Amino acid sequence: MVLRGDPEPSCLPELGCSTISFRHRRLTEALTTIRELGFDGIDLGGLPGVCEHIPHPLGEDTAGIVRAVEESGLRTWAINVDPGPLNDPALSEHDLLESGRRLVRLAARLNAAMIVPCGAQTRTPFVAEDADLDRLARGLRALGELAASNGVRLLVEGLHHFRFCHTAERAIALLERVPAEAAGLVYDVSHVVAGGIDEVALARELATRVEHVHYRDAAPGEINLSIGCGRADFAGVIAALAENPGNRRHVLELETHDVAETDRPAAAAAARDDVRAQLAG
Repeated sequence: MVLRGDPEPSCLPELGCSTISFRHRRLTEALTTIRELGFDGIDLGGLPGVCEHIPHPLGEDTAGIVRAVEESGLRTWAINVDPGPLNDPALSEHDLLESGRRLVRLAARLNAAMIVPCGAQTRTPFVAEDADLDRLARGLRALGELAASNGVRLLVEGLHHFRFCHTAERAIALLERVPAEAAGLVYDVSHVVAGGIDEVALARELATRVEHVHYRDAAPGEINLSIGCGRADFAGVIAALAENPGNRRHVLELETHDVAETDRPAAAAAARDDVRAQLAG
């Protein structure tokens, strides 16, 4: 079965751009800017406190979002959204799936995959590490089943510097609990580097699960740097992933704090050229 959001090797553009890169702009303006920069594919941001191009919580009426994307001429590779803190016992499966249904329906309408985070915005377990990982995995399996029943591929950003799975150990433990059939992995280079983790070694270890890669530069403790301003070894990550070839999507997610808003399109263009050159080898 081919799921919505699956890459098509024959027509997959080399590099896409997340609307989070232009999170302070209205959706239509962000889409226009991304199109003018020469991208064909996007991740559509909908993360509370970060980017609300997809409102949080999402209501039933998504026609305006779908129309804006369709009119832009861009293809949505994924929606990047948060259905709730998956390791929090206060989030019932009923409420998780109610939130998830609306998001999955939007992803289906956009022919996109759905990216979700790796737990709550806290590193501290609600109960205990293993119990929280078990609950998080159950939620992902339930969302994966819901997504697949609607032809949508579920992806999890399995390591996030400010979320429950902020270490390589927790990310690996989570993936051991969630089969590839339920969810693929988003590998965000900046979050790995910010955690002081060897980004090349971890990319090599997780390569068979990686279906989506996010590019932003970083340094230990800092995730919001422009490409070339941190210490991320993008060439090394790309080479490590290439050791296990697969149909992966590569996306600039430039939630950077070192660029003035007026300079953001030029910075994105420079990042585009840099990462495209590295992808070309």
